[in-house]
Amino acid sequence: MQIYYYKDSVGNFGDDLNGWLWDRLLPNFSVIGTIINEVMPKADKWFVLTSGVGYGHLPEGFGNDNWKILSVRGPLSAKVLGLGSDKYITDGAALLNTLAEFKPLPENERSGVIFIPHHHAISVGNWEEVCRLAGVEYVSPQWNAVDVINKIRNAKLVIADAMHAAIIADAMRVPWVPVITSPQINTFKWLDWALTINTPYSPIDLGPSHFHESLRSNTLKYYGEKYKLSDISPESAIKDFYFKRKYKSSKLWPTYSRIARRLTYNLPYKILSSLKDSEIKNKNLVYTESAAERLIKVKNSSGFLSDDVVFFNNVDGLLSKLDILKQHK
Repeated sequence: MQIYYYKDSVGNFGDDLNGWLWDRLLPNFSVIGTIINEVMPKADKWFVLTSGVGYGHLPEGFGNDNWKILSVRGPLSAKVLGLGSDKYITDGAALLNTLAEFKPLPENERSGVIFIPHHHAISVGNWEEVCRLAGVEYVSPQWNAVDVINKIRNAKLVIADAMHAAIIADAMRVPWVPVITSPQINTFKWLDWALTINTPYSPIDLGPSHFHESLRSNTLKYYGEKYKLSDISPESAIKDFYFKRKYKSSKLWPTYSRIARRLTYNLPYKILSSLKDSEIKNKNLVYTESAAERLIKVKNSSGFLSDDVVFFNNVDGLLSKLDILKQHK
């Protein structure tokens, strides 16, 4: 049996932990990568455990006798996949709590505030400098997954732009605060998980940290990469999911999105990059300092943490599904 999950070419701890977490829980399983969508390879039998929906269509034959749906990430995934309310539990990263090496630490043994950006924010943002100005420890999502988990485990508070930073913080019983660095942050996915722990998803917008990031954030909507919703409700998230899936199914979409990205983002970025270094530095300084001011306010908040009863009920549910999966090893 092989485990199938998304694997980022440059590394992303939230995905990379699958490379060893499931081996700890299910020894001798091999691993490959991505999520539930039409590009999944052919297989005689699929077992789905804690996965969420992807950005595309369902795989051919999804739900037939070749598929055993043990659980999906949350109620929104279940709805889109046409599953009942008994088919979701929570994100599988909650099972980190069951591993001895990641035993949650008591509050008096934890210290400091850390910030983990979404992996897309790294290439265009200046978040390491923002963190320095705000007195917050910067943790890259591209670092080794075990190292990132231990940073989370030892923190007093986790500021999470990356969704799995919050999920793992909750598993380590460390308070977390959801933030947004760009409109690319996916409301559907965050809400899908937050609903499983009975915790509100009320993200704080940090704004861009760099003029390059600002330009990108303002143009994402033109080529289909804006996933942040102003109406944070299950109904709105599901409606937006179907809407995006419909227009991205057009045969013209790949060509349109490529041209739109070039005209609205690539070309303006090239022109703006030709400005004098002093002008660019001044613009960047304004963005960086503004983001740092917002981050300072966030680091002084108490954060969110799911109720122990809810969290451990979810863990028990995942463990029961894991026992079923072990029978098919």
